[in-house]
Amino acid sequence: MFVKEIGERGVLFTFSGRDFPYLGDTSVYLINAGHYFFVCDTHLGPQSMEPVKKYMAVEGEKKQTIVFNSHSDWDHVWGNCAFEKAAIVGHETCRRRLKEVGDFELQIYSQYQNGNVKILLPNLTFTSSLRYEDEEVEFLYAPGHTVDSVICFDKKDSVLYVGDLVEYPIPYLDFLDLEAYIKSLELIKNLHAKIIISAHSGLVDESLIDDNISYIKSVLCSNPVDFKNGDAKSRHDYNIKNIMVLTYEKISRAKLKEKFDYNSFRRRFLNIDNMSYRELKKGLQNYNA
Repeated sequence: MFVKEIGERGVLFTFSGRDFPYLGDTSVYLINAGHYFFVCDTHLGPQSMEPVKKYMAVEGEKKQTIVFNSHSDWDHVWGNCAFEKAAIVGHETCRRRLKEVGDFELQIYSQYQNGNVKILLPNLTFTSSLRYEDEEVEFLYAPGHTVDSVICFDKKDSVLYVGDLVEYPIPYLDFLDLEAYIKSLELIKNLHAKIIISAHSGLVDESLIDDNISYIKSVLCSNPVDFKNGDAKSRHDYNIKNIMVLTYEKISRAKLKEKFDYNSFRRRFLNIDNMSYRELKKGLQNYNA
């Protein structure tokens, strides 16, 4: 693990990809504010949160803890259970999404949990924004990587934590509204933060945001993509297939309504990396036949 102080009151805890090779480097961000600790994402379980909690114990035992989930993906929320008495903040769709997929993802990816994981849902949700005015901290809804993506803006230090919305070399696409994603990235740029933190890419700059926007526009318009490296090519292939899965999931939900079973659907199309586009499309069509 790498620990780096950011600004006057931030601490970046980065878990090395050497220890968690499936994910690569992954960071959580702690804001040591006046009356609260704000913990931005919680990695893979309660064991991951031990160094964060030790830092908090040294710095101020009497402060309350606010846990912030940038979205409901398993590698960002499994450590929620290390803070059972804390307020857990997330977008309203984060609570709904985690309630639906949380136990399923814990079953599928159980070998990656760091400590004994219990799924804890956000218990404080919002629609567009949530402000802690006295602490100069604001959470803003910014859908894109997922439907429930949210950013945390520490106005005092001008530090913006964006979760998985910005990534190198290109982002993962797990939401069908790509136009909304572009607007969220433009919002990030317009906040003019001095420091921008990506959960998987560390400190990032505006040029990477522009590259991400350019990539999403290419996908949206079905234009050719100029890949900078092999990682981008494999991630793009995954994105194109995942967009198709999300499209057919939407069709299945509309068709089956309350009979739609997310677990059954996702298990059938879990290993899309190992499926050709044609094979995947045929399977999805047969599922909805």
